[in-house]
Amino acid sequence: MTAAVIYARYSDSKQKEESIEAQLKICHAYAAQKGYTVINEYIDRAFSARTDDRPQFQQMIRASRKKGFQRVIVYRLDRFSRNQLDLALYKETLSKNDVKLESATENIPDNSTGILLEAVIGGVNAWYSAELAEKVKRNMKLNAEKCLSNGGYPPLGYKVVNRKYVIDENTAPIAQEIFTKYANGVTIKEICDSLNERNLKTTRGVAFNKNSLHTMLSNKKYLGIYIYGDIEVPGGIPQLIDEDLFNKVAQRLKLNKSAPGRFRAKAEYLLTTKLYCGYCKTMMIGHSSNQMSKKGVIFNYYKCKNSGGKKPCKKKMVHKDYIEDTVIKVCISLLTPANIRRIAKEVVKIAESYDDKSELVRLKKQIQELQKAKENQMASLRECNDSIIRQMIFEDLGKIGAEIQGLEKQLDIEEARRQNISENEIIKHLTNLTKGDIKDITYRKSLIKLFVNKIFLYDDKFTITFNTGDDEVTITDALLADIEKGLDGNNHCLLQNSGHQNDGTDTCSVVFFFYKF
Repeated sequence: MTAAVIYARYSDSKQKEESIEAQLKICHAYAAQKGYTVINEYIDRAFSARTDDRPQFQQMIRASRKKGFQRVIVYRLDRFSRNQLDLALYKETLSKNDVKLESATENIPDNSTGILLEAVIGGVNAWYSAELAEKVKRNMKLNAEKCLSNGGYPPLGYKVVNRKYVIDENTAPIAQEIFTKYANGVTIKEICDSLNERNLKTTRGVAFNKNSLHTMLSNKKYLGIYIYGDIEVPGGIPQLIDEDLFNKVAQRLKLNKSAPGRFRAKAEYLLTTKLYCGYCKTMMIGHSSNQMSKKGVIFNYYKCKNSGGKKPCKKKMVHKDYIEDTVIKVCISLLTPANIRRIAKEVVKIAESYDDKSELVRLKKQIQELQKAKENQMASLRECNDSIIRQMIFEDLGKIGAEIQGLEKQLDIEEARRQNISENEIIKHLTNLTKGDIKDITYRKSLIKLFVNKIFLYDDKFTITFNTGDDEVTITDALLADIEKGLDGNNHCLLQNSGHQNDGTDTCSVVFFFYKF
């Protein structure tokens, strides 16, 4: 007995889809014809085949490991997956579990021709899926330009009628009440409690919470601005909240965001994993003081994991902002035109060394072979007078054309993925880094990630090793002594080092920066 399971699926798109019942009926008929015994059905409703994140699909794949069935039957291969990589990977997984995937409506022979045909079908399905996604995006953009709803939940106080946003007379007063209360000093929590006590719900039909209210109070749609992605159309929907009230709410949101209590949140320590104790070489960690200042601000420090209490290291704590600001300034000082050009050359060199063109070559070769096969079939067609053979040639040409189209789509994707960054583009990016806001957290992270390898912190000095290679750099006492000899009048020095240290330790090409407090 050959045991089989059926997998059926339909997407949540508005495209016409075969019903689950129809898929199951055809798959059961196919199983009966083949003499298979169907032991289970796995059904995913409203899930796209462009992703493998489908509950029943994954359950079926896991069940195949128990080897309780030998066949998976689908109405068409696109029910299983429209992603060619997923199709190949999960077919391989099933094969390892001695399970074969079969299509009830696509006559795919179990030979080399079948492999080619399945590849063509997979290519067409992937192309259709991508084209459908692009079409949906285009339609949504066209809808947005007309200020039409693209689905989803409207903001509280609105409803959608004939795809247009209109004011909902039942919920509009609730939205206005929320804005008015918050502008007059009522807290978010108090507003949520009041709404939930009255058993009022959001447009999603759930209770109010801090997140939903914050999102609502900053939503510019209440000013009558239609918003979809990067499209904004003033006057595109009816205005529910006047500008004075909206601006008053926005000002209070801004003040509460920067209030002292905000500083009591967990600090972000930018040098974590990079800052080490200069004495015991242990990684330093973030630490907040228990004693608060009169303004309610907690002071943040870095401390050695081996220090404090009865621990052996006596390294003193250092103020978080002080050490981070100092390191950031040092990083900025390295962004000289000469260093920027050197870094750009190295990045391009590394990128080129990892540039694998084998997939491009393979796809282009396949397309060339198919084009040649197409030309040969066209030549045969011109010389053939037999109507039956001509019909067969026409069918072959259709299959070849579909496969070429699928491969060309793959080629476009591969070429887009491999877009090379030029040396000039890298230079432009690094030059822009010199103009960043030193207080901006994203800017500070970028500089540290770009330059800093390790920092060894003492009580009176620190040493930084900068990134110019993949290997870690070991700092020895002998090396530190050499660095200290190079101190200038400003208590810092730059020293280029590569090859071997005095004690024979290998290093990468690296710049050492030594700073004395």
